[in-house]
Amino acid sequence: MMQAGWRIGSLFGIPLYLDPSWFLIVAFVALIEGNHWLSDYPEWGPASAYGAGLAMALLLFTSVLLHELGHSIVAISQGIKVNSITLFLFGGIASIEKESNTPGQAFQVAIAGPAVSFGLFIGFSILSQLTGSWAGPLQALTQNLASVNLVLALFNLIPGLPLDGGQVLKTAVWKVTGNRFAGVRWAARSGQFLGWSAIILGLLAFLSRPGMGGVVDAFGLVRRA
Repeated sequence: MMQAGWRIGSLFGIPLYLDPSWFLIVAFVALIEGNHWLSDYPEWGPASAYGAGLAMALLLFTSVLLHELGHSIVAISQGIKVNSITLFLFGGIASIEKESNTPGQAFQVAIAGPAVSFGLFIGFSILSQLTGSWAGPLQALTQNLASVNLVLALFNLIPGLPLDGGQVLKTAVWKVTGNRFAGVRWAARSGQFLGWSAIILGLLAFLSRPGMGGVVDAFGLVRRA
């Protein structure tokens, strides 16, 4: 099977790839974070501020890589081959060759990624406390990484495919019904429902902004006292 992107090495025998889109998001995150550093610590100057922004971007994707490694190592422990891990625009994905044999094993693979992210949240939170007497930027960096990993863990636990929470829901339905495909159907429907709900709520939030009241009122969604 052809693999898109550039191979940059391997971990635990798993080939690691970078999709071209990865460079775009790293540059974007580095720019945004660099602007924040420059605003908060103008004495650093642009070179140091944007260097710290790049470090934040790279550490962010290191966290994503460790998240995917969590899934992969558990899969390998079950005798399942992991073809690759690819980092791309929206994060990372582990290409696992096949499903686990039992719902219990599938649950272990699914929950491993969020568990790693939550562990990183705890680790960076502790580091943030230990660096409290150090320079402010170092503490801010560890606080940011702690927050990012907590969000990564919680977001992935949303119960809808293709997120890890959807995989967890699939294993629960599989366990109760004894039917793997019933689990897939329930998790897929949950993912569709959550996706459409997010789109609708986003549109409502957009239409409710100042200056958009007329559009919202046209649909009878807002009633003024």
